[in-house]
Amino acid sequence: MSMASTSPDSLHQLAYEGDFEAVKVKVIMNNKALTETDESGRILLHWAASGGRTELVRWLLEHNSPVDPLDESKWTPLIIACSAGHEDVVRLLIGAGAQINACTDQGRSGLLYACSRNRDKIVKLLLDEHADINLQDKLGASPLHRAASCGHLKVLHVMFDYSNQLDLNAQDQCKNTPLHLACEDGQVEVIKMLVEAGANKFIENKEEKKPLDLAKPEVVRIVREWFE
Repeated sequence: MSMASTSPDSLHQLAYEGDFEAVKVKVIMNNKALTETDESGRILLHWAASGGRTELVRWLLEHNSPVDPLDESKWTPLIIACSAGHEDVVRLLIGAGAQINACTDQGRSGLLYACSRNRDKIVKLLLDEHADINLQDKLGASPLHRAASCGHLKVLHVMFDYSNQLDLNAQDQCKNTPLHLACEDGQVEVIKMLVEAGANKFIENKEEKKPLDLAKPEVVRIVREWFE
């Protein structure tokens, strides 16, 4: 891609790659470049956040970029940075007033993505800034569902530090709790953590199955005593 190109898409690519000087020159020449969208509805800040370009993100915000623009799927730069694991960018965006509980068109928050991808430091940062720890997506999955199913122990330890807020027994569209998913996916350490934290062992899902009913026999042998 030619660095001399003036098309919005090429400028967005430069932002993603972190070519600070090239982006700076283009924006100073034409301030409207801050809000020009590509074919996915993303602006420069989306792409700088996606690439983890901390200094460029800071500069764009200082030059009055919108902090919470939505792309065609309602992703904000904050959600993107949380998903990609760019802690410094997350911190900058929050400091600039980004909406901590913004959600995509699927109802998924930055916290849910951070939990899905085991970004424990970002999870702590978001929770310290009062992110909704129980916010469920359109399928009913909460951040705890995601962390439990994936076996993300570091994230779970962070979440349990907020146990006074945490709903251990949230149910998704199939009426599965995080404990159901941990049992189904054979996440033994997660099962132990949830049971010890007081998760309900007897809630039934839509198929009238309790969490332990979803576990494979080899898992049942290990965890059965915790359910007695």
